[in-house]
Order: sequence, then structure tokens, then C-alpha cells
Amino acid sequence: MFSLKTTVMGKISACLSVIVYIWIFGSCLLCSASTNPSLWGQKVAFLGRSCYWQLSKTCTVPPLEELSVCVDLWRQITTSAWTAFVYKKPGELSIELGLAGRGGNLKAWLFGNEWTAAYDLPLQNWHTVCLTWSNRTRHFQLIVNGSVALSSKLNALAPSSLAPNGTLTLGVTHSFVGGVMDFETGTNFMGEITMFRMWRQELNPQQLTEWKCVSGNVVTWSKNDWEYHGCAPITDNRLKCEWSKYQINMKLLITQKASGDLNGNESKAIVLKWLESILPQNTLVNSLFLSSLSQMYQTDCALCEHENAELKEARNMSSKEEWFSCLVYVTVSPHASIDETQAELWTLLIHTYNHSDHTILQTDPASLNILPVAIIPENDSNYIDFSDTFYRVNMNLTMNGSVENAAQTLQHWLQQTLGGDRRMTVLNFKLTTNPNQNGGGKSAPDSRYGCTFHVQAFAPVNVNETRMLIFDLLTKGFSNGSITINVSANQISILRIEPGLCPEDTTQTVYGLYTWPSIQAQDTYEMKCEKGHDSATRLCKLDGNTDGVIWDPPDMSRCEKVMTDIDDLEGITVTANNSADVLGMLENLLHNETDLSLSQLNTVLQKLSEITEVGIMTTQLADNIISVVSDVLDSTSFLAQATNKILSITERVGNRMDFSGFCHSTTAPSLALQLINLETEEFQGLTFGVSSFQAGLSPEIFLNQAFAESSPSSVASISLPLTLENFFPQNNQNMSRIQFHFYGTENLFEDPSSSLTLNSYVLSASVTNATVNDLKDPVVVTVLHLQPKEDYSTAQCVYWNLEKNNGKGGWDDNGCQVKHTNVTHTSCICFHLTHFGVLLDVSKTPITPTDNMILTVITYLGCGISSVFLGTTLLTYIAFGKLRRDYPSKILMNLSGALLGLNMCFLLNSWLAEFNNYGLCIAVAAILHYFLLASFTWMGLEAINMYLAFVKVFNVYVPSYILKFCALGWGLPLIIVSIVLAADKDCYGSAVSITPVNSTSPFCWVQNDTAFFVTVVAFVVLILLSNICVFGLVLAQIRGLHLSKAAGTSRGILHDLRVVASLTCLLGLTWILAFFAWGPVQLPLLYLFSALNSLQGFFIFLFHCLMKENVRKQWRIHLCCGKFKLTDYSDWSGSVTAGGRAKSGKLVHTPSETTSERKISDSSGNGGDKTKERDNGAG
Repeated sequence: MFSLKTTVMGKISACLSVIVYIWIFGSCLLCSASTNPSLWGQKVAFLGRSCYWQLSKTCTVPPLEELSVCVDLWRQITTSAWTAFVYKKPGELSIELGLAGRGGNLKAWLFGNEWTAAYDLPLQNWHTVCLTWSNRTRHFQLIVNGSVALSSKLNALAPSSLAPNGTLTLGVTHSFVGGVMDFETGTNFMGEITMFRMWRQELNPQQLTEWKCVSGNVVTWSKNDWEYHGCAPITDNRLKCEWSKYQINMKLLITQKASGDLNGNESKAIVLKWLESILPQNTLVNSLFLSSLSQMYQTDCALCEHENAELKEARNMSSKEEWFSCLVYVTVSPHASIDETQAELWTLLIHTYNHSDHTILQTDPASLNILPVAIIPENDSNYIDFSDTFYRVNMNLTMNGSVENAAQTLQHWLQQTLGGDRRMTVLNFKLTTNPNQNGGGKSAPDSRYGCTFHVQAFAPVNVNETRMLIFDLLTKGFSNGSITINVSANQISILRIEPGLCPEDTTQTVYGLYTWPSIQAQDTYEMKCEKGHDSATRLCKLDGNTDGVIWDPPDMSRCEKVMTDIDDLEGITVTANNSADVLGMLENLLHNETDLSLSQLNTVLQKLSEITEVGIMTTQLADNIISVVSDVLDSTSFLAQATNKILSITERVGNRMDFSGFCHSTTAPSLALQLINLETEEFQGLTFGVSSFQAGLSPEIFLNQAFAESSPSSVASISLPLTLENFFPQNNQNMSRIQFHFYGTENLFEDPSSSLTLNSYVLSASVTNATVNDLKDPVVVTVLHLQPKEDYSTAQCVYWNLEKNNGKGGWDDNGCQVKHTNVTHTSCICFHLTHFGVLLDVSKTPITPTDNMILTVITYLGCGISSVFLGTTLLTYIAFGKLRRDYPSKILMNLSGALLGLNMCFLLNSWLAEFNNYGLCIAVAAILHYFLLASFTWMGLEAINMYLAFVKVFNVYVPSYILKFCALGWGLPLIIVSIVLAADKDCYGSAVSITPVNSTSPFCWVQNDTAFFVTVVAFVVLILLSNICVFGLVLAQIRGLHLSKAAGTSRGILHDLRVVASLTCLLGLTWILAFFAWGPVQLPLLYLFSALNSLQGFFIFLFHCLMKENVRKQWRIHLCCGKFKLTDYSDWSGSVTAGGRAKSGKLVHTPSETTSERKISDSSGNGGDKTKERDNGAG
């Protein structure tokens, strides 16, 4: 209200100004066109048309370490797949949180993980479906109509909080294309949805039922939080929910004609009088919180949106305006329908209120929000609390200046601002919005942060004044020259909370028995140690996620252990009340144990057995038992002597666990347990499996409500047939229970009576209170081999027979058989239920790690020796020109070069692979491949040359003979390697091999099976077959020569043997041994293969240098001195064989027995010169 300053008719002008001002307010209200945003009593019909609901951009989801989400669903028609809601990280494809239906099952997502619950929502009925999660317990639950349908404990690798600032859609899933949200079709919800709500705390099924009519505190069922396209909400009078407690949040404008400011009490009195005057008699104001807002709020308010500049300026010149944030809690008695109560209160609150001739109060309709709440806080400005008081503070702030750690800086500021003489402390501080969380390092010069924390005010406390003091202190901000912190009044929320008391609790630990009394939040209780002269303490902690209290674990660090050894547990009697404490003591004592003795193992298993027999088997206790069993599997070498005890404990846990809903799963390192409660008529088969597993980590498991074959990527799976329902207990009025177990520790199942080796992890399945034998349709078990199965090994499907080996258990194959097996997996069919595995018959694979290492040493040593002598051979033939006048010598030089390259590349391979350079490894593998092919190519060319020289007896003219051989010997391998590289360079890569130094050294080689068999195996086989044929023809030639002569002397026989040995080495025939190294002769042939082939270079030196007369003469002429030195000689005419080069450049073959014998001898290098001398003399 304002007055026009005139000297005439002042009173009339003043009255007129009030009327005009009221009219302006009414006009602004009409122009704003704000309506009640509540959606209570309304639903959304998703019936096939283009209809999308998504979370409003003004509603942001913070990072939640606890949450509860509920939505009411009405399925109109049956569809194979539908979506209730999907929440995704900004720009991500994976589902962060979601609910859907697939094939008659419910699907739930959290952190990208998917769970299936066998729960089909009946058509044309309302169903309340909720998801809950708590990082404190790591439990994720799916609750349908108040009953738990799915409960799963996430492993430690899963995130601790929900990703903030994501996108959420109702009735349809969505994705992002080019940064733009795209609504997907095909899985739309066909029916009606209402009452979507999200809370920042985990609620149990009872609370969710009791809070059926309570609004969420993160996302509400209000138009303020949603945007919709194509389908407006529909009022449904059947959706009635009655409630009595409400929270009213609004922004108020108080305008007064008189000059001066209103103090807090005056403003509060005006608002209280306004509320008392407009609210119905059945509505009681319980609490009122009022705080001043910045004048900047006017720029966004709906009231002033349409005012012209002249009128706003005139009003500001003559009146005082002040904006307030108002939070009101009211009670409606008796309970009334929420939508009707909201509509009535909305209508009453949006009207202008004339407090007096000088004061007008008006609500900004756009800010008005009326929500049903579960708890109403107290409000009394004069109330003094003689105990500590707690507040939850949420605020957004702007920080100017660069800091190393924004969170640390803000905590320091808050503690300085609220601490000290003000007798407050800051607890559970957490940034909810951090612009630098992905970039790291210093903060940006001008950054906006969001944070939440608790404030503890020490007694005595004036509750309301302290809240106002916190508000005033924080909105003052902070500045010290280098940084500035600004907090807007409309960006802070302060709410008093009542966390309650920690209940009395008794704990029995290795430090003794302690009873902790009930104390208040943030109080620490001190109790004298049972052993020692100091004290134990325990904090009743204010939970930063739930605003409640929880006991911290007791601090016993100053106490002495009453129990220091596992054997001390023998004197403790396990009862239903102390079973959890005894289990905790087991965990504590096992923590530092690395190798339990047999007596300690028996004690641990005895106590675990007693706990499973008498303990109240809650899901928490059961999960902890499985965790302790997992620890035992990793802390003793005597597992094989306790297999049946451990299996009995895990089986009893599954039988006795009390859980609601369809299924419950528990995972721990190397162990998993899946329980399913079924009704017989709904059973359609089941498939349980492990999708991934690494030693030391918890397995990832899956469940399918049908009989299904496992995917090739699964570690293990077991499928139960439909006919299993015949074995369900008939007198069991409750659901029948099926349990699955997975054991990832092979040494738990050692059978001393079997020579076979377990080559898989172990799966089991059982039906509670039933023995399953002689199934009509078999169970199908598929497992991944721990070690790849060789072609010559045999897989055997077995089960663990508890009665075998005098009750200690052992493997038995009765009732099981192999369905299919390959290198990586084996599928078994069995006609009973128990613990299944796959054994490998090691009798056909006698290579031990020791033999493997010896073979490796032989190979490396032989290759090193061969490299030295191949180099010597090459240097000899290069240095002495007279030695390389003939074709065989030149072919020998090329073969030696190829073998030298092969050996050197092989020796350097592992060292080069250690660099972990992708390109280098491909290059090394390709070079090794090239030299291997080149070596065999030159062996083949050696055979061709022998064929032409020794078998073909007619004159042959081959122009550019050696040049063509070189083009073929070095070019063909290059073409093959180039084709492999061009087709797929990833055919080459690194694999694990054994070396003399490292048992697990990387090795660069051909990794693609197809490329290996085509370009290596097939190529080598082709060369060897050709060489065998030539070798046979040459042997036949030798035999023909001997038959035409007199009987050979012993010297002639030795000469022939040297020829055979030389040809075998030269043609690479020793490589044939690799194709016969299997069965009982595998090991000796492998030793022979490694020795002969790694020393091939040495044998070439031996036969073609050391045992060759003309080579020795060249050494003596050029390398020796004294009496060993020879003068040069010129008897070389006989050294040029028919395979040599005549003046005409032709290959000349004469059908003479003497000449043929000389060719063979000369080519083999065995005593060639003596033979030549003898032949020349005969000629």
C-alpha cells in the first residue's frame, strides 16, 4: 500500500492508493495463472498413444546413499515387456535405477545391475511397487504390496550412492542421441500410473505401508516436479488417501506503508494471525518457521511478473516490501482426503490478506506447495531444550577464489562460523553439488556448490532462536581477501530433527561381554575394560543419511583381549541371543589367521554349525555366516578334511533362512548362495548361474525362471527341469524352497581315492526337505574349464558323494554323463540333485610343471647353441669364396640364415614382450612367423634341389636357378605374413608362456587359431610331406647304388648313416616328432623333439662344416698357423658336383652310378672330398 504525497485531500489520496494497490495485486495474481500443483487423487493413463512423463529440470536428484522409491501401477492389458520408470545418469546408456516387467517377471535396476523377481502383477488392479537401497547395509530390495519380492546384497565394488542430477521418465525408457533425450518405444507401459515418490532414506516394508499417504522428500507427486507431453493427469475419485499432517512451503510478501523494518517476532505474529483467520477450525497450526529472503527473489516471483515499470517505481517510493520463506506444519482433524485438503488450503492461502491499513500480506502462488508428511517438528520460540539439539541444513552457495580442496575449505568455514562461543559443531558434511568433482585439482575461480550437513547445538538450547542464529550466520557469508563465500537466503533450508536414542545393546566380543545403556545422539559411553586397566568406548552416532541414530562399533583398542585364540571359543555356549556376537568373534579371530590348524578349523566349523542350528536365521545373520565360511575357505590348508562339514553348514543356512519375497541371494569371495521360494503351480523350471568370477572376489550370479541353456560366456550354470515339481514336499503349505550354491575353491573338493583332477568350479542345487533322485528329465549343468581341455584329455561329469571315503566324501559319476564338451566348457546331464563338477582325466596328460620347465630350458639352451654355430657356418661360407661355388652351398647359406633369424627372434621374444608395447609385440610375432616359414621354405627348396640333382637323371636347364630359389625362399613367407597382417593384424599378439626365468612370461606369437592352422600347421605339414617323399627317393637311390656294388664294409655303413642323419637334419624331418607326441610316448618324444629341433643349427654346423674336408682345409689354410697351417691347394674340380654350376649355366645330370653316389655324399657333407678323390682316381 502506498500514499500520494499531496497537501490537498491527503486522507482521500491515501485511501485511494490502498484500493489501487490491492487491485494491482489482484491483477498480478490473475496474470500469473498459477494453479494447485498437487497430483494427489490423479493418475496418468499410458495407453499406447504418444505419452511421456519426465522429471522436471527444476527437480534434481542428489547423490543418495539411502533411498526409497514407490509407484502405484495399474496394468490394463498384457504385454511381454513394459517399463514403469527409468532413471539414468546424465548422458549414460546404462540404467542407474529402474523398474520394468519382462516375460511375466519384474525387473529392477540399480547402479547398472539388473535383478529379476518372479512376480507378475495381475491385470486391472492397483499395485504399490517400491525399491529401497542403503549403502550402510549394502542391501537392495524390491517390495510389492508390502512384501519383499527381491533382496540382494551388493558387493563392495558397487557404488555407494545414486548418481545425482540424472534423467527420469515414467512409463517409457529413454536414451540420448546427440545429447538430446530420445524416448524409446516397444516397452511402453500399458495402463495407469500414480503416486510416484522418492525419499532420501531407506524405509522398511512396514514404514512404506504406513507412509502410503506421505509425500516423498526428494521427488513428490506434484506438477512442480514433472513435465508431461501428450497426456495430462486424470482425476480419479477412487484414488482417495486420508491424512492429517501437512507441510506448507511458500514465499510471502509483506508490504507496509509505514517506514521501518519488521523484526522477526512481528513478522511471525502477522503470519500466525493470517493463518488463524483463514484456516478452517479443524486445521491446527503446529509449527511455523519464518526466514527473510533476499530482495533478489522479486526478479523471479509470479506476483510482480506483469507489473509495469512506472507502477513498481511508484510503489517502491512510498512503501516497504520484504520477502519471507515460510514453512508451516498443520494438523487436520479428523483425517481428510489429501487432494480435497490440498485444494481447500490452496484456495485459502493464495488470497491477499489485509493485516491492517498499513500492512498487506500476499503469497506467491508459484512457490506454494502443500505436502502430506510423516512427522511434524515442534515450534516454540520460548522453548528451551536442556539436551543437545540437532538440525539438518541443506544449502547452495557460491565460492569465489581458487582453493585446493573445496570440501575442506567449506567445513573449516562452517566450523569457525558456528563453533567456538556459539557452542555448535558441524557433523556429517557432504558436498551434493561439486563442479570440480570430475576435473580434480583446484576449484574454478567462481564455483557454485551444494552441500548438506548436521548441526549439533549443545544444551541448553532455545530451539527456534538457534535455528534463526544458524540462518543468520550462514547467510552472512565469508570473505578474507582470497576467497569469498556467498549464501542466498532462498538457497538454505534448516530443519530441526529428533534422532532419538540408541537402544540398550549387549555385545560379546573377544574383549569380553559388554552391555551398553541407552544414550542420546552423539554421546559417547565409557565402560571399564573387562581385561586391562583402561576403558572401552562406544558412540551413539547421528546417521548422516537417515537423520536417525545408530551405534558405532565399540572402540576396544585400549582393552586387552579376553580371547586371543580360536581355541578359546570352545568354552562359549551358542544361544539364539548371542549367535550374532559369537559370529562376530569368529570374524575377529579369523581376521589375522592365514593358515588354520586342523583343530582350529574344527572349532570354527563347530561354532558355525551351532550358530546355524540355534541362531535366529535372519538374512543379516545368514549373510555374515556365508562371509565367515568364505574366510575359512581362504585361511586353511586342511579344507579337504572338512568338506562335508562346510557343505552341511551352507546347506543349513539355506534351509533355515527367514526371508520374505520370492528370492534371496548372498555372495562372498569364492562363494554364492541363491534361495528361491516357489509355489508348485507356478514352477516352470529354473536356471541359476555365475556370469563372471575372479579368485578372491564375489561371483556375479544370475537367475532365470525357466529351463534355459547357459550362454557360452557363463562361468557355470545349472538348469532344473519342470518335472522337478514332482519332488516338492506335498505337506508343505508354505512355498517350497530351492537353493543353489556356488563354490569357487577347488581344493575344497579333493578326493584321495581318485586320480582325476577337478577342472571346474562346483555348483549344487537342492530342494528343502526333499531327496531328488531318478528325475524323468535331467538336470543340465554347464561349467567353464579351469584349464583348457586338450583333444587327448577326457572330461568326466561327477557329483560329490557325501558317503564316499568313510563319510568324508568323494567324487562319483553315477547318474551323470557328458552331454557336450569342447576346449572351454563341458555340459553334463544328471538325474539327481547334489554338488556337481567336471573332472579331467590327467592320466593322458603326464606333463608335470617340472617336465614343462625342463623342456623349456632345453629349448632355450639348444636355440642359443644353434645360434652360435649357425653364425659360425654363415661366416665360414661367406668368408671363403671357394666353399660357395656350388648350388647346395648357397642353399645351405640361405637355410642357415633363416634358422639363425628364427632362433634369435625366439630367444629375444619374451624379453621384447615384457615391454607391453602393442605394436612391438605384433612386429615381433610377425618376424618370428616369417623366419619360421622361411626356414621351412628353404628346407623344402633343399629337397627340390636334391630331387633335381639325385633323382632326375636327365639334363635340365634352369636359368637363374639360385635367384629363383631366393625369390621363392624369402618371398613366399613374406607374402603369407603380409596377407595375415592385412587381413587382421590382431592375429598376432601376446600370450602367456613358460620361460626358464619366469613361469608366466608373455610371448608374442600367432593368436588366431584359423591363421595358425592355415599359415603354420598346414604349411609345415605340406613341406614335411614333400621332404619325406624326397628323402624316401634319395634312400632308394642309395640302396640301388649299394645293390650294384659289393657288400658294404662297416665303414660304408657308417658313411650311409651319416648321410641319413645329415639329410634328416637338412630336410627338417625331426619336426615330425611333434605329430606323434601323444599318449604314453608323449613325454619322451617331447624331450626328443625339443633337443633335436633346437639343436638343428648345431647339426648343420657339424655335418656341413666340421665333418666336411674342404671346409676344414679352408680353416687350416686361412685360420691356423705353424704346423697346422696348410698351403693353398687347387683340387676343386671334384668338389663341384653335378648340382653345381657348369660354364654353360646348365644343370648337368649324367646317369652314372659313380656320379650319383658322389652327389649324395657331397650334398650330405659327410666325407665328401675322400669320395671325390676316390672317384676321380677311378675315372
